[in-house]
Formats: sequence, structure tokens, C-alpha cells
Amino acid sequence: MQYTVPHYWKKFKCTGGACPDTCCAGWQIQIDPASLKKYRSQKGLLGTRLHNEINWREGCFRQYQGRCAFLNDENLCDLYLEGGGKKAFCRTCRTYPRHIEEFEGLREMSLSLSCPEAARLILECEEPVRFLHGEDSKTEAYPEFDFFIFTKLMDTRSLIFRILQDRTHPLRLRLAVILALAHDLQNRISRNRLYEADELLERYGSSKVWGWFEQKLSEYAPDPKAAEAVAGYSPEKQMLQHLFQILEKMEVLRPDWKQYRKQAGKTLMEAEPFSPEQEAAFQTLFTDTVAEQLMVYFLFTYFAGAVYDGDAWGKIKFCFAAVTLIREFFRAEWLQNPDSATAETLQRTAWRFARELEHSEPNKTLLEKALKKEPLFSLRSLFTLLS
Repeated sequence: MQYTVPHYWKKFKCTGGACPDTCCAGWQIQIDPASLKKYRSQKGLLGTRLHNEINWREGCFRQYQGRCAFLNDENLCDLYLEGGGKKAFCRTCRTYPRHIEEFEGLREMSLSLSCPEAARLILECEEPVRFLHGEDSKTEAYPEFDFFIFTKLMDTRSLIFRILQDRTHPLRLRLAVILALAHDLQNRISRNRLYEADELLERYGSSKVWGWFEQKLSEYAPDPKAAEAVAGYSPEKQMLQHLFQILEKMEVLRPDWKQYRKQAGKTLMEAEPFSPEQEAAFQTLFTDTVAEQLMVYFLFTYFAGAVYDGDAWGKIKFCFAAVTLIREFFRAEWLQNPDSATAETLQRTAWRFARELEHSEPNKTLLEKALKKEPLFSLRSLFTLLS
């Protein structure tokens, strides 16, 4: 078995009671069958408490006011303290915020953006993300796993990372190139012409792509004369409105999320276009490097999953939409309180959004499905969000 992790993987250390938003509250903590069996056989006072504080029908810890029954007043875990450390944890508590994507012969492991400390590591990382590899003797077989498409997806993602992390070019151009690359790859997948992928990667990997694409980008951009503003909104605001309309249909995991989302949307729709000075001030916090790191995070986590549904274009649209929404939620917070917006505010915005999106399979599915609508979320339309 091969393993891949981002280079900051081992830097993670849980901050425990100092965490600004503990992972032991706000969502249901499912218990794996092996841990349930262990907890059922636990003796003594801890065993009695486990018996009373587990919902055995649902296979999860009970909650009180949205907090796990074992989370004490110091935001520390009594099960950890009384049960002998990590060995007392169920699989969920033992692994979070580590996230694993599974492929035949490969495990790709990341730190979940929904964890405040993981978000800090991701967003404070200044250097381009490197990926570390390891291997052990474990083997397994996945019936019907398509290695051909998986190889092309991985080759494409490697090139996407190379393009995205080439900081000699403007971020807007880098994002446009990788969106177009995934779009063109999808055309070959959909037409059963994946054998043309190598030629496609060679073309996009050429140094000529930058000059060629700077010229092409203006052709793909919306024609201001043809883009009629709806209710006075610019094409960019129209796209943001469409994205926020998708969010309105998602299930709400945190009780304060609905009002937060509504206020952010209202702030953005009512805001005047940024002046050059405002944009420069905003970008001192939401920098090109921050956007790059977020995009790398989402691509590493989700892009290769296209091996299971053949939707490479859908995966990169999902990643791009997630980064855009984090940027715009933070822009709303910056507009509301520009003097108090900090790097910590940005980190909070990122993990708050990730908790609503990434920890709900229905929400992830809904976003990806909604983004399939063409021409609403076409390549040309997405380019209006590049700034």
C-alpha cells in the first residue's frame, strides 16, 4: 500500500481545551462497531457511564446542548482522561481531523480544514505544498477499479498542482488555466477519447500555454454588452448569487450557520465594487498564497475521486466553488468589520464553512450536482469569479 500526505501532516497537534471550536460539539459522533463492542464490555464507573451516555440504537455518543456527553467544562474529554488516553477513543475521535481518501493500492491522507488547528496550518503555510510518500506491505483489490482513468487523473492533477503553484504568474491566470485543463480533460472522458489525454497534458504543460492563454482568457470572459445585469448586479455578483442560492438548499449543521450565511449574502449583494485601495487592503489578508493553499487542499482531497464517477470537471468546479465561497464569506466579514478582520478571522471563516460542507455527504452531493448546470456554471461563467 502506498500513502501520500501533505508536508505539514506531522505538524498537527490537537490544542485540546484551547481550541476555539472543539470537535466534540456541534455534530453527532458516530462510534464504529469495534469500539461499541469494547465500550459495552467496559467495567467499573467508566463502564456505567458509557452504558448511560451512548445511544446504542444509533451507535453514537449522547449530546447535551450540542456537546458530547464526555466533553467536560474545560473542553477536555473525560473518556480520554479516565480511559487511559487515545486507546479509549472510537475510530472517529482517534482519526479526526485526519481524512483518508481510498483508492486501490493508495491512501491519500489530509488534515480536515474543518479543524481550527488544521486550518491554521493550511492557511499559514507560505511555501508551496509538497507531498510525501510512503509504502508498506499491505495489499488489497478493488473490483472494477479503472486504473487507466485513475492514471490520467493523477497525471492531470500533478500538472494542475505544477501550474497552480507557479507563482511567477498571476493567480487569476493560473486558476483559469487549470479550470480549462479540467474542462478539456472532461471532454475527452465524455467522448471516450481518454487516449488523447497525454497530448492534452503536453499542450497545457508547455511554457507556451501562458502567453496563449492570456490571449484566450479575454475571449472566454463575458461580453459586458451582452451580460445584462440582473437587478443591477454585475456578472460576478450574479454568479455569487447563484452560489449562495445553492447554499440555501443545504442542510444546516450548526444553528448559527443560517443567519451567518444570510447576513454574508446580504452584505455582498449590497456592497459597492471595491476600490483599488480596498482590494489591496483585502488582499493583504486573503492573499494569492491563501487562495492557492485552499485550492491545493480541496484538489488533493477530491479531484482523484473522479475515478469513481468520471466527472473530473465536476470535481474541479466543486473545489473552485468552495475556495470562492470561503473568499466571499471572508470578504463579507471584512466589509462588516474591516478594522477587526485578521488572519484568525480568515481561519475561522474557512473552518466554519468546511464544517457545513465537508461533514455532510448530502451537502457535498448537492453542491456538486448543482454545479453541473450548464451554461449557468460553464467555464465561461466561472471566469467571471476570477479576480
